[in-house]
Amino acid sequence: MNIARLLPLLALLPFTAQAQPVSLRSVDSSELGIEVMQLRYEAGSGSTAFEHEGNKVGLTFRFTQALRDDWYWGGDARQSHGNINYSSASRGEKGGNADVLTEVRITGGKDYPLGSQLLAPYFGLGFRKLSTDLKGLTSTGDEGYRRRSQYVYLPLGLTHRAQLGPEARLSTSFEYDLLLDGRQQSFLSDTDATSNDPVNSQRNGHGLRLSSSFETYHWSIGFFVHYWRVGASDEARQSLGGVPGTVVVEPRNSTREAGVQFRLRFH
Repeated sequence: MNIARLLPLLALLPFTAQAQPVSLRSVDSSELGIEVMQLRYEAGSGSTAFEHEGNKVGLTFRFTQALRDDWYWGGDARQSHGNINYSSASRGEKGGNADVLTEVRITGGKDYPLGSQLLAPYFGLGFRKLSTDLKGLTSTGDEGYRRRSQYVYLPLGLTHRAQLGPEARLSTSFEYDLLLDGRQQSFLSDTDATSNDPVNSQRNGHGLRLSSSFETYHWSIGFFVHYWRVGASDEARQSLGGVPGTVVVEPRNSTREAGVQFRLRFH
């Protein structure tokens, strides 16, 4: 899937809507959209290194409610589906693995108009879940299993909006995400029915986000880049038939998402 080839097609969709003035300030609205992105996850080093990479397509939803004195609050949710390729230095390769990303956020902030521009700092609370189904055999005959990663984090960001005439604006957001709590669950019972499914805690990590979009009263189109870097987890222990066994650790890892979004806005 070539994301760049989809941009011209998405850009042609919205021009049937009648143009109306668009405000720099946050106003009551809801937005429903689609996103196309590429995800890459890398973990470990040397003989323990592995990575996931693939393209995903999903739906997005966002709402905003304006409050008094230029304050506002809102929320957004997204869910993307696709298949990723798994590769490991020691366990071989496996393609066609189902991968689902779900994210829900609540944020709030304040608008600061500056003539034809506006700054809007914000903060909030986010939840991110990534589920990957690696069941089956790799190219080296190793048996895979399902994995689930969950992050609870604190988003701290700044949005800049610039007027592009009365009927359009450019909106760009920069964000730092502080990891509050991470959980990595390995469903090792997929490889041995007598095994438990250990959960590793991840407490050290952060994320960065950049997004920019061309927005009108009725629609918007833009790109986004998300990055996560999370330190090694604490230790958990696999048990087989109730007997303690191998120590399980999720190594230091990074995740990169890059894609485009097209959204319709309802007032």
